[in-house]
Amino acid sequence: MTSTAVDPNAAVEPMAPDLAARVTAFARATRAAARSVALYPGEHPAVAAALGALTDAAREAASSTVLRLEVLPDTLMVNGRAPVRPDAAISDFAAILHRHMVGQLSIHPLTDADLWKRFVALLALPPDQAQLRGGLGKLWASEGETRIELRILDYAELLRAGVRGDAATWETIVASCLGGHATAVDEALVDLLFGVLNDPGRISSVVRAVDARLPAEGTQAESAMVIAELLQAVAQFVSTSTPEQVDNVMSALAEAATRLPVETLAPIVEARGETSRPGLAQFVQGLLQRISDGSIADLVACEVRAGRGASPRLADAFCGLAPAVDRRSAILALARNTVVQTGGNADPALAQAWQQSEQLLLAYSDKAFVSDAYDTELKRLADRAVDLDKDRTDPPERISAWCGSVDDNGIRLLDSSLLADLMRLQQDAAGWHDLADLVLDRLNFLVVVGDFHAAALLVEALRSQSLHHDNPGIRTAAQEALNHVLTRSTMRHVASHLDTADQSVVQAALRFCLSMGTQGIDSLSEVLSREARSRPRKHLIDILVSFGAAGRQSVEQLRQSPNAAVRRTAVLLLRKFGGQEALPELESLLSDAEPHVQREATRAIAMLGGDAAYAMLIRALARGTGSARSGILGVLWSLPDEDAEQILSYLVVHAPHRGAMWPIRRRAIERLGSRGGRLAVDALAAVLASRQIWSPFRMMAMHRAAVDALAHIGTPDAVAELEAIALDGPRWVRAATRARLDAGTAAPARERPQR
Repeated sequence: MTSTAVDPNAAVEPMAPDLAARVTAFARATRAAARSVALYPGEHPAVAAALGALTDAAREAASSTVLRLEVLPDTLMVNGRAPVRPDAAISDFAAILHRHMVGQLSIHPLTDADLWKRFVALLALPPDQAQLRGGLGKLWASEGETRIELRILDYAELLRAGVRGDAATWETIVASCLGGHATAVDEALVDLLFGVLNDPGRISSVVRAVDARLPAEGTQAESAMVIAELLQAVAQFVSTSTPEQVDNVMSALAEAATRLPVETLAPIVEARGETSRPGLAQFVQGLLQRISDGSIADLVACEVRAGRGASPRLADAFCGLAPAVDRRSAILALARNTVVQTGGNADPALAQAWQQSEQLLLAYSDKAFVSDAYDTELKRLADRAVDLDKDRTDPPERISAWCGSVDDNGIRLLDSSLLADLMRLQQDAAGWHDLADLVLDRLNFLVVVGDFHAAALLVEALRSQSLHHDNPGIRTAAQEALNHVLTRSTMRHVASHLDTADQSVVQAALRFCLSMGTQGIDSLSEVLSREARSRPRKHLIDILVSFGAAGRQSVEQLRQSPNAAVRRTAVLLLRKFGGQEALPELESLLSDAEPHVQREATRAIAMLGGDAAYAMLIRALARGTGSARSGILGVLWSLPDEDAEQILSYLVVHAPHRGAMWPIRRRAIERLGSRGGRLAVDALAAVLASRQIWSPFRMMAMHRAAVDALAHIGTPDAVAELEAIALDGPRWVRAATRARLDAGTAAPARERPQR
C-alpha cells in the first residue's frame, strides 16, 4: 500500500480521552501477551492469563465498531488523531508493528483468545525471520482470519515516491556514487532498482537495463561496477530519508546480489578491496557480510545445475563471499543437499559436475607462491603435454603407466609431498605461517573429498614440525595448525567416508586419525557417540581401539553419557579392548535403565569368559530386578553352544540355592541337557553331588532335572554318570535313575564332540 505522509507541523485534534485510554490498555495487553507467548510454553498459566487480558482489552477497544489503528514509528493514531500523552506501551507496540512493516491494524468486534494467541505468536517473531517467510502480512493472511486485518507498507513504493519528492538529493547521491560513469538513471531504472527491495529476483532486469544504457564497447566489469554503485546509491538514499529502514534495505540488497550473474557478481566482490573508492569498498564489504550461507549455497547449486559449476568466475565469487575455509565447507554441504534434492543422485552427469565443482571450490589458490615466470613455464608444459598426447609414438603400456602416475590421487599425493617438503625447508617464521594457511586449506579439501593418504602425509609433517623444528616460533605455529585440524568437523567428514566396505579407505582413514595422535581421541569419541550408521560406527570403534591404552580412557566418558546409544557404544568398545580389567565397568552397565544397554553388557561379559565374568553375571541375576534378570537370561539362552555350555555349567554349580535363583538354575540344567558336552556332564554330576538341607524338596526336584538332562545327553560319559548315581546317589534319585537306565532312555547315545 502507499501511505499519505503525516505533516508533523499540522495542527490536528488529539484523540478523545476515553478512546486513548482504551487504545493504551489494548497496547499494554498486546505487548504483555506477545512477551508471554514468546517466553512460556503454550500451556503455562501466564499465557492464558495474558491472552484473557488481551481479549478483554480488544473487546473494550472495539466493542461496537471496527477500530483502525494507523501505525507510525513511535505512536498509534485513529483517524489521524494521536493521544495527548502517549504511553510507553503505545510507543513500544507501534515500534513492533513498524518493524514488521505494518501500516494499519484493524480490529473487529468479537475477537477471542485463540485468535489473539495465533496473532501474537506471529507478532513475537523477529522481523528478519518473518521476512524470510514472506512477512507478517503474508503469514497472517495464511491464517484466513478477517477479524484482525493488517495493511503492510510497500517500502519500495514509498522510497520511489521519496525519490520523486526529493529528486535533488537522489540525483546528488547518484552522481557521487557513479563516479563519472555516463549512465542514464531515468524513472524506469529507478522503478527497477527499488522493485528489487520487494523482489530480489528483479535484479536481473536491472542488469539488462544497465547493459542497455552503457556504451557498446563497455565491459562486463564496467557494468558490474555501475550496478554496485547504483545499489550503493539506494542504500545511501535510504539512510538519508528513512534511516530506520537501512537494515531491511541492506538485507534485501544482499539477497539480490546473490541473484546476479556470476560474471557480474565476481567483480563486485573484488570491489571490496578497491582502494581508490573507499566508500564503494565499504558498502560492498557491508553488503557481503549480510549474505547468508543459504543464499551462497543456492547460487552454487544453480551454477552447477546450469553446467557452470567449474567456471573460474564462480570460484572467484565463492572464495570472495566465503573467505573462511570452514565456512566454505558448510556452504558446500548445503549446496550438495540442494543438488541432491533436485535429482543429483539420479543424474550421473549432474553428480559428476557437482564433484568437479566441489573440488574446484575447495582447492587452494597458489597465486602467492608461484612466480610469473614459473606460471608461464607451467602453462607451456601443459600445452606440450597435449602435443605429446596427440603424438601417439609411445607404446600403450608407457602411456598407461604415465597416466596412472598423474591421476587425481597421485597428483594429490605429490602435492602433499611438496607441501611437506616446503614445511621442512622453510626456516622463516612469517613465511611458515603463510605456508601453514595453505596447508590447512589443502587439508580441509583432502578430508572433504576423502583422500586420507594425502591428508595423513600433511598431518604427519605438521606433527613432526611441532615436535622437532629448531625454531620455537615454528614449533608453536605447527601446533596451532594441528589444533585447527583436530576438530569435530574433521572427524564428521572422516565418518561420512567410512560408510563403506572398501578396506583401503578404512585403512587410509585409520592412518590419518593415528597421525593426529592422542589429541584427536576426544573429537573421535564424540563423533562416534553421535554416529547412528552401523558401518561407520564399526570402523570408528576399530580406529579408537587402535590408539591402545589412550583410546581405552575414552570409554569412561561414553559410559557415563545420558544417551543410551552412546552407552551401548561404550560396551562395544569395552568388548573390543577386552581383558578382565573391563569387567567392573561392564558390571555397572548391567543395571542400566535401557534394556539394549543391559543386553550388550551381558553379551560382552559372557564373551570375555572366565570365572570372574561368570560370577559377575550370577550376582547380577541374584540381586537384579525382574526386568534386569529377564534381559540377562534372554542373552544367556541365545549364546552360541560353546559359550553357552561354559557359562551355564558354571551357573548350575555356583549359583546360590535361594530366592529367584532356583528357577534359573532349573532352566539352566534343562538347557545343558539339550546342548550336551563334557563340561555339561561334569556340571550335572556336580549338581547331583550337591546337598541342601534347608530346601530338601527343591533339591530333589533339581536332582531329578539333572538326571533327565544327563539321560537326554545320552553320551557314554553321561550314561556312566547315570550308572554311578543309580548305585551311589541320593536315595530319592536312585530309583528314577535306574528307571531311566532300565527303560533305555539314555541309549542310543548321541555322538557329540569331546572336549
